[in-house]
Amino acid sequence: MPGDNKKEYGDYQTPLDFCNRVCGYVKSHVIDDPAAILEPTCGIGNFLYSASEVFGCKNLYGIEINESYVRKAKGVIPSADIVTGNIFDVDVHRITQGNRVLIIGNPPWATNSNLVFNLPQKVNFKGLRGIDALTGSSNFDICESIILRLLDEFKRTDSTICMLCKTSVARNILLEISRNALSYERTEMLHFNANKVFGISAAACVFILKLSAATMPNRRVVCTVKDFDSLQTIDTLVAEDNRIRPLTASADLEGTCQMTWRQGVKHDCGRVMELESSENGLINKRKETVDIENALVFPLVKSSHFKSPVIQTFQKYVIVTQTKPKQDTSYIADQYPLTWKYLNAHIEDFNNRKSTIYKNASPFSMFGIGAYSFASYKVALSGFYKKPLFSLLHSSKPVMTDDTAYFLPFEDYDLAYSMMLLLNSDTVQSFLQSIAFLDNKRPYTVKLLSRLDLSKCLSAVPFDELKAVEQELKLPAQITIQQYNKLDQYIKALS
Repeated sequence: MPGDNKKEYGDYQTPLDFCNRVCGYVKSHVIDDPAAILEPTCGIGNFLYSASEVFGCKNLYGIEINESYVRKAKGVIPSADIVTGNIFDVDVHRITQGNRVLIIGNPPWATNSNLVFNLPQKVNFKGLRGIDALTGSSNFDICESIILRLLDEFKRTDSTICMLCKTSVARNILLEISRNALSYERTEMLHFNANKVFGISAAACVFILKLSAATMPNRRVVCTVKDFDSLQTIDTLVAEDNRIRPLTASADLEGTCQMTWRQGVKHDCGRVMELESSENGLINKRKETVDIENALVFPLVKSSHFKSPVIQTFQKYVIVTQTKPKQDTSYIADQYPLTWKYLNAHIEDFNNRKSTIYKNASPFSMFGIGAYSFASYKVALSGFYKKPLFSLLHSSKPVMTDDTAYFLPFEDYDLAYSMMLLLNSDTVQSFLQSIAFLDNKRPYTVKLLSRLDLSKCLSAVPFDELKAVEQELKLPAQITIQQYNKLDQYIKALS
């Protein structure tokens, strides 16, 4: 097999002792007499072998695209019926012949953007908005798509799905079960240390879903979360109304945000578009001195810069070529010839951008651009940090953030400053941290922040708490009751 198996094939073969642990748990707690066992991406056959030993089941089936793995698996389990093929092309339900199937395994831990095989037909299987599908939401995990395929094949049966996967994938599956009101008997997530098992840093679990042909469909899906080592219950997740939250989370501030959260600019050409001030003026990431007009150069705050509640001095800058999506950029040639010359000198960098959002677009086009991008004030945060710090951004020119940050735009300083304090209050912070999944690469996203009802926040956070936030953040006493009331009236007007 050419190349790096783990990178190209999402290939993490499960150690036999861990397979035995998983199979033992399933037999003791979920199902002890499956009519058939299927491993949909069986690799060298460790799970099939373990399952045959633990369950004593004779009807064993495997699917594997890698022919050398198929040969190894057949050598380990000669009695198993192992098909060489792509899981997305094989009729798995026909193979297993029906009900009470245990589908168990460890599908590829990779996304459709970097896996070289096993790709499903490139359809928008989640019904994403066109804009989401273009900008990365459709860059789904292959493991997730495999489980969704299995759900579709074995729904309305008494089969059981048991898959090793990232915890983020398991949570997405819970949402899909809720959206489609699938009948199930029980579902669990067993957290385990992926570094010990696979030598990788990832939040992972054994995801178990016992489907049902008898129970009534329910859009409220409840999943028990346990530690696989101790088997102690950690939490209970509830998926409903296209949202998922821990049962222990406070829902006091849950709702729909009255303002629209925005994401920063996306250009995928950092070596050219992002600049830094130096003794000799602006330089790009190639360490080239950049001599261009100032008009299209704006202060930039990247995720790693969110370390202060008020940011108004900058070292980083970004060239902004558009004021709205799909704007024709040819105006730059006439109005800003030095900038046009600089951009064209690096045209290959722009041509090599991989995202489809730039296909058939104007030269040097960007994304995440609109009137909101040029707001005088922004209250923003990085999506990466476990504890969110909301920063007030302002300068003599509108401040930009990159696409890993999220913000609310304002034209009024009093509103922006008061909002920054409100969002940094203990009440709001506690709520956000209770509904965020901190093992995600980005615990905070537009989708999560949009669940924050600002009207409820103002009702729950009195003026005195905002004064306390100023002290905690070591800001000079500034907030007044008039500013607080002004924000309250602003939010009410939006409600």
